[in-house]
Amino acid sequence: DDTADMAFVLAAGAASVFGLVGGRVMMRRINNLQEELDDRPKVVFVLGGPGSGKGTMCARIVEEFGFMHLSAGDLLRAERKSGSELGDMIEGHIQAGSIVPAEVTVRLLDEAMKKSEATCFLVDGFPRNADNLECWVKLMTHCKVEFVLMLECPEEVMEQRLLKRGETSGRSDDNIESIRKRFKTYKESTMPVVQVFAKENKVREVVSDRAPEEVYADVRTAICEVTEPLEQAARKDSSAV
Repeated sequence: DDTADMAFVLAAGAASVFGLVGGRVMMRRINNLQEELDDRPKVVFVLGGPGSGKGTMCARIVEEFGFMHLSAGDLLRAERKSGSELGDMIEGHIQAGSIVPAEVTVRLLDEAMKKSEATCFLVDGFPRNADNLECWVKLMTHCKVEFVLMLECPEEVMEQRLLKRGETSGRSDDNIESIRKRFKTYKESTMPVVQVFAKENKVREVVSDRAPEEVYADVRTAICEVTEPLEQAARKDSSAV
């Protein structure tokens, strides 16, 4: 049941992530929704520490499978560069290595999804904390989260990747101080969210400090869990015509 798929997030981690009372309230809200349609957009959350290779793997998935890649960070940075008041607020959070309010990120993601004709999405770098996840569950019931694609990589490898990228990226957060703040934020805020999904077998973990082809082979196996049922349904519809 798709509604149960959304409810597991709150049920499994209510006490540790959202708080017991808040978790129960949100779980009841989800359970009271009417059964969701099977043709809702499919979403895979792509998580991993800064520099774990999320962007690289997402690009490969887009090339082979045609998913729409939405980077929460890229959307936030684009808004920051717009010079708006919202952009200035986002810049302050990025410089501090802290997390932008969930409503802002979810709004940007939702707008980008609505502008696209895609039916399968990679949401890269989100949800980063319990507030992100709670906001998504509240506002994005028109989407179905399939699982979290989790890229595991040692911090020392990620740090070197980011420092090298910083030589040419022009990103204000690709410096050693911001990088280490981001590692700390990831461990303290994002990992508890991953653990909530893991309790319901909704995490596909891939070690990403290997050769890109080896990493992608495992990533591809996970993504096929989403695409193969869609292909089977398409073949069934075609044969019925």
